[in-house]
Amino acid sequence: MLRAILAGCLAALFLSTGLAAAQSASGPMVEASLVSDRSSVAPGETFRLALHQEITPHWHTYWRNPGDSGEATRLFLDLPEGWTVGEMVWPAPDTYRLGPLTNYGYEDRVTLPVPVTVPADAEPGTVTITGEGTWLVCEDICIPEDATFEITLEIGESVDDANGARLIEAAFALAPQRGVDIEAGLIHDGDALILTLAGDTFAPGPDGIRELYFFPHDGGVVNHSAPQPARIEDGFARIDLTPGFLTRNAINADYTGVLSFEAFTGRNWQRRVIEVTAAADEQVNDLAAPAPVTAATGGSGGGTPAPAISFWQAALFALVGGLILNLMPCVFPILSMKALTIVQKRGAERAHARELGLIFGAGVIITFLALGGLVLALRGLGGMEVWGFQLQEPWVVAGLAALMFLIGLNFLGFFEIGTSLQNVGGSVQGNDRSGAFLTGVLAVFVAAPCLAPVMASALAFALAQPPLASLTIFAFLGVGLALPFVIVSFEPRLLAFLPKPGVWMERFKQFLAFPMFATAIWLVWVLSVQTGAAGVLWILVLFLAISFAVWALRSPTLLSRAAGIAGVLLAAGALWTTANLEPAAIAAGNGEYEEWSPARVEELRSEGRPVFVDFTAAWCVTCQVNKLGALADNRVRSAFAENNVALLRADFTNRDPVIAGVLAEHGAPGVPFYLMYPADGGEPDILPPLLTETIMIRAVEAAAGN
Repeated sequence: MLRAILAGCLAALFLSTGLAAAQSASGPMVEASLVSDRSSVAPGETFRLALHQEITPHWHTYWRNPGDSGEATRLFLDLPEGWTVGEMVWPAPDTYRLGPLTNYGYEDRVTLPVPVTVPADAEPGTVTITGEGTWLVCEDICIPEDATFEITLEIGESVDDANGARLIEAAFALAPQRGVDIEAGLIHDGDALILTLAGDTFAPGPDGIRELYFFPHDGGVVNHSAPQPARIEDGFARIDLTPGFLTRNAINADYTGVLSFEAFTGRNWQRRVIEVTAAADEQVNDLAAPAPVTAATGGSGGGTPAPAISFWQAALFALVGGLILNLMPCVFPILSMKALTIVQKRGAERAHARELGLIFGAGVIITFLALGGLVLALRGLGGMEVWGFQLQEPWVVAGLAALMFLIGLNFLGFFEIGTSLQNVGGSVQGNDRSGAFLTGVLAVFVAAPCLAPVMASALAFALAQPPLASLTIFAFLGVGLALPFVIVSFEPRLLAFLPKPGVWMERFKQFLAFPMFATAIWLVWVLSVQTGAAGVLWILVLFLAISFAVWALRSPTLLSRAAGIAGVLLAAGALWTTANLEPAAIAAGNGEYEEWSPARVEELRSEGRPVFVDFTAAWCVTCQVNKLGALADNRVRSAFAENNVALLRADFTNRDPVIAGVLAEHGAPGVPFYLMYPADGGEPDILPPLLTETIMIRAVEAAAGN
């Protein structure tokens, strides 16, 4: 059942995301083509094909290691039998920063060559090569794109293709040099990771070399967002790095990457890039640590930001997180109600539309501040300081499910009682300011547990600050969530994109009932996890009582009104009973996972096994996405089995002070939260909130010491 419900919610999310990508409707953000440095190839020859990308200004695609987020560009070729393809050549990347995230990639244009070898016995004639490219292109939003290619070559004499050769030669000019005589070693020094370098390249010293920076080929080797202060002297160099999850406890492999710096030519500074492989646990010079990076002194490493984010970075990230919440599937039904409000109010006076937009925004921001204040109060009293706590209360879950069910009935036309009930979910009729405010309240209440990954850093920052700074961060979250609708209320010309009023509006209203019912079903499932079968029984009684009360109250007779009041009392009794149910024992999930406890973690670690802990909750949408995605991937499950990883699940659906304490200990504002304990007994690695198969496999291999 969960899979079907989640699939429906994700479908709604993807439909909403399509609105964000609307600006690409006129065409892709990347114009891609497959080029060759030969128009005719000889048998036995190795030539080069390349994926060439022309990228829309201010957008970027990604390098082989995309950094903190993103996805590397991929090229898949369908070659004739006997033809072989080599490894892609990657030009050196640039850094792109958003708040505390640092990514690696390309702007404007990039050419990515691959060597292709023709078999020696290839017969003369014409051959057609097809291929497919996939990439992620990002600005403020990210759009996955792909394209198919076809190129025709002659087999005979080797003949250059002038245009393709020019692009590919330019790509090689930007690619890292190989074979340069540089020794490199990587060691631990306390919590720091030190890359030491030796070679004639560094002979000019600090007067001839600057902006030294290391791009690792693999994600997880270093903290991409941390500064890289460097020291250069007489043929030696040292870069101080912050470990990533692969190197936090031990350096178990040699790591290859790109060394980028600027060299003085006597007239100007020019960028150079060299590929180096750092030997594990080797130190090739004795340079002391460079001076600390401060605002006054600056520092090497290309000016990357410090790992501890500033107040304004946290505020920006909170604003972006609030905007992203508009696209979360748990918020979609509330946005549906606001969409219907916009449609039905399109003919209203501009002043009235602006007023309702501002009131909605005030409802969102005030509710965020109230929730933030409650979290800070709990922190001050020594209680749990975890975001999304409101859905740990069964009566809140049951009440929200009943509200969604009631609104769905109203949208289908089961009852019409003016604005009294519908105002709770959007004030789609009449001129009721309280409806706009309560819509904002409801949007926050449903949205808050959807802890988008981009919000985690902002919330973690807020929970560690004094009250005024913390509440300001919560206010920025509210601004982000409310901003799209406030903009529309102030700019009614945006409504010109909607069709003219007509019968379709009633159909649209009826259609919006089904996201309400889908959300109600999801909330009933959450309640079943919290309270077991008894909770499901009483929520169904609550639905029955609500339906009966609405049916009875439609009649003006005294008997019908008495029956309706009885239905309301039955609904209240069902909600009260639900609130007083004992929490159900929550199973760890499936046979692969055990129930988490600190004692069980220590027991498994004493056996020398890697341990993976999934801190999750039924009401956490991102948790369910990870469970059905990366954690269910066959390659990840095989990696778990092959490396004897013990799997534990800590379910935070109901209140649990022990789990809350672990989250607070690690500075996590809520779930999802993932810990990977290494087999050698070191400190656990904290994995990102949104998992991928690559992240999981690398984390497993690092924990197992492979």
